[in-house]
Amino acid sequence: MRAAVLTGLEQVVLEDRPEPEAGPGWVVVKVEAASLCGTDVHQYDGRIDTPFPRVPGHDFSGRVESVGEEVDDSWVGRPVAVKPSLPCGDCPECHTDKPFDCKKKKLIGLWSDGCLTEKVAVPVVNLIPRPDGVEAWQAALLEPLAVGLNTVDRLRIMLGETVVVLGQGPIGLALTRLCALSGAGKLIVTDAREAPFTVSRAYGASDCLDVTQVDARQAVLDLTDGVGADIVIETSGFPASSAMCLDLVRKEGKVAHIGWANDLPPLPVIPIMAKTLTVFGIGGNGGRGQYERAQELVRTGRFDLDPVVTHRFSLDDIEEAFRVASSKSDGAIKVVVEP
Repeated sequence: MRAAVLTGLEQVVLEDRPEPEAGPGWVVVKVEAASLCGTDVHQYDGRIDTPFPRVPGHDFSGRVESVGEEVDDSWVGRPVAVKPSLPCGDCPECHTDKPFDCKKKKLIGLWSDGCLTEKVAVPVVNLIPRPDGVEAWQAALLEPLAVGLNTVDRLRIMLGETVVVLGQGPIGLALTRLCALSGAGKLIVTDAREAPFTVSRAYGASDCLDVTQVDARQAVLDLTDGVGADIVIETSGFPASSAMCLDLVRKEGKVAHIGWANDLPPLPVIPIMAKTLTVFGIGGNGGRGQYERAQELVRTGRFDLDPVVTHRFSLDDIEEAFRVASSKSDGAIKVVVEP
């Protein structure tokens, strides 16, 4: 079968790989759609360490093609979305049917070969049945939405609060929509380009700040009468954005860090203490129903994913897909690959 393989920095090629087999408790999924995540791009550009060669990708959906022992045959042929974190299957949490509390779980595509291929084996516990009304490409975009839900769950946004979302990539845009749905009042977003702001406004942003054109710190203070925002959410994973969070939040406010890369600055403790802040680290989608809820938001039409998908490629064009996703050329927001 064909698989996209990262062989080095900014090097991705198509290779023939053996087809996977389903072991006990596992299934083989025929991939129908996958989307490129910021993690995939940072593996490609070197901002996240990756052992090469590696088949990247963790956001995908498809149909179950075969099942291993201990898996009900009724799964065969069913359309599914797939949670991307693989439990170890060997720890106390896994043995007590709490696989998503597994402390050893690893992200597919980062610590093991991923989904940018024609078929992939995953544990049956990672499957989410895909209902009528949710297309394969939509189910391949649930991860940013689930991460956003995990963030909103932990922040407990109150009606009318002022929220700043730093970065308007897929996770930032998901959070913009979710914060609006959660009742945020003034909803300020930032990015280093204008392209995503059309979507940001459609999703509920009240103010869009291009950080290449304005001083974001001063602009947020001006928009909040010098007080700062109630909540600041950093999604971009860029050092300058991460370093700015504590300047934008009001005293006794909340800050959430989601963006991940090797070159982020250390978190300064004294400003956190001086402002009596609550700081959240968001390490993923939560694994406690957020994926299922994300799919339901899509199914019911409360979250329209169409605006974020700007580019579609086949597996044959994987080099171009990574180039576009990495450079964000042609107004790219979310890149979907359909094998």
